[in-house]
Amino acid sequence: MKLLTLARDLQRRRGRERQQRFVAEGVRTVETLLTSGLPVTGVLLGTEAMSDPRVVALAAAAREREIVVLEVSDAELLSAAGTESPQGVLAVAPIPAHRLPTAMPPRVRVLVLDALQDPGNVGTVIRTAAAFGVTATVALPGTVDLWNAKVVRGAMGALFHHPTLSLTWDECAAALAPHGFVVMAADLAGESLTSLLAAGVPDRVALVVSNEGAGLSPNIASAVTQRVSIAMDPQVESLNVGVATGILLHSLRAGQEAPGTTGSQG
Repeated sequence: MKLLTLARDLQRRRGRERQQRFVAEGVRTVETLLTSGLPVTGVLLGTEAMSDPRVVALAAAAREREIVVLEVSDAELLSAAGTESPQGVLAVAPIPAHRLPTAMPPRVRVLVLDALQDPGNVGTVIRTAAAFGVTATVALPGTVDLWNAKVVRGAMGALFHHPTLSLTWDECAAALAPHGFVVMAADLAGESLTSLLAAGVPDRVALVVSNEGAGLSPNIASAVTQRVSIAMDPQVESLNVGVATGILLHSLRAGQEAPGTTGSQG
């Protein structure tokens, strides 16, 4: 399949699932992909973009790795783009294959995305998970495709090194169950985050974050073993899921690294 035709096909989720490839868009995202060590199928460049020195350098770096580089018209490139501003640069690459580890380290964090549908939020959450040392991020059914071009761009390169995978809740729970994970979720009626940190952070935590409007899916809600609340002004009903995830992951990491904290596997 020709590179341009392939890139167009990959704008649909079915195409990505069938081809097991994704599209990275924008100069910075493609630069990061090229330096990530992941294999790259090819790079598409729009005519106007070739006047940008960064794009010229990017193309040279790709050719040096013997990656196919194809110059197309700007209209052709836009026809293969999933974001509003691809900056004249697209790259196609295989989707990395990841699994949850069968041998878990003593202390581990797994982030579980429960029906998060906004690509920008999901990209931000994945980037946050990578920043705070999460072992893997699991997307449950109802969550936007992790390799959607807007998610890839929003993650700003995190997807190229942070393990992500799509599972059902039953598959995820079966993988976590032998390792004594505490399944934790944010809840306005839950235990305060301050109290949780004072009592000691569990060694193995699966943190579930959900759509702030719909809340936890019923089957996930019944599986949660610990609910935690984030203190905030009572006039504010809720936090954006990206902000809440950042607060929780930072706090869990800080609690884990605090001197004298032993944790508990629950």
